[in-house]
Amino acid sequence: MLPSIEHRLAAELGARPQQVNAAVALLDEGASVPFISRYRKEVTGGLDDTQLRLLEERLSYMRELEERRAAVIASIDEQGKLTPALRVEVENADTKQRLEDLYLPYKQKRRTKAQIAREAGIEPLADELLADPTLTPETEAAAYLNVEAGFADTKAVLDGARQILMERFAESAELVGALRAHVAEHGIVVATVADGKENDADAAKFRDYFAYREKLADIPSHRALALFRGRNEDVLRVKLVLDTDPEDGTRSAEPNPCERRVMVHAGIRDNGRAADRWLVETARWTWNVKLSVHVELDLMNELRARAELEAIRVFAKNLKDLLLAAPAGPRVTMGLDPGIRTGVKVAVVDATGK
Repeated sequence: MLPSIEHRLAAELGARPQQVNAAVALLDEGASVPFISRYRKEVTGGLDDTQLRLLEERLSYMRELEERRAAVIASIDEQGKLTPALRVEVENADTKQRLEDLYLPYKQKRRTKAQIAREAGIEPLADELLADPTLTPETEAAAYLNVEAGFADTKAVLDGARQILMERFAESAELVGALRAHVAEHGIVVATVADGKENDADAAKFRDYFAYREKLADIPSHRALALFRGRNEDVLRVKLVLDTDPEDGTRSAEPNPCERRVMVHAGIRDNGRAADRWLVETARWTWNVKLSVHVELDLMNELRARAELEAIRVFAKNLKDLLLAAPAGPRVTMGLDPGIRTGVKVAVVDATGK
């Protein structure tokens, strides 16, 4: 089980748990970061403004994580599916993303194609083909025809079996995490101009992105924000692809690295057996239909968040320089900081800024 919030915060800040406990108590009482940093140093053991701001931000995140963790555990437990091993995994999830990946198979969702196929009794066929690829899919599917449920021919039955396996693979937290990490490292952001916007006067400011490709990990904040603005204004079409994908957007005849990861996870190999090609296509569909959009959304949201934080940091730095500039030119200036308990503090700055 993860350490307490206070101990995790202390480790992140390089501070003692007692310092963190004191700062958390002050924040919970309604004290602001500038107030604590300036007037409560003796209580927090000298935590500075940067440490306190990080503490405030991470405290909020961790408390939301713990609240969500409790809700997830309660939901899975109500379904009677909370095993000891799953409880340990959920209790040790250290990010919201990891927690949601673990919860995905148990999340209440709309009636899916896979669920309809299960209700029609097709799941044993999916299990048989996955376990024994020497079986011929069409032959085995003939035993699962169910006209009343909408599975009147072997093609419909095999589509149902495929939906069951796709949903099962796509709900693996380990697989989703591995795919997300791979795309984060090998993803390419591609932008093109939207149809009919090539000569639009309002679109001219996005002209540099009309035919744009850049590695996801290398995009600086200003370009990322420009891409998102262009997409929001319907000037740009932005998508995330793999560095191994053909640039013309066609689908390769061979599985790409993400599709191969799904195959490895599911134990699928193309050895020329009767069901191998059907299983390979199932793995490819899992990535292209189920997981690619999910992973792209996650990573593009992360890119936006990083870009916005960097933009705020740059703005704050520029604002700090502006605020620290001489307000009245090269004049000697004296400042007073009145205080009862700690006395009045005086600072004098000469014409050269000393």
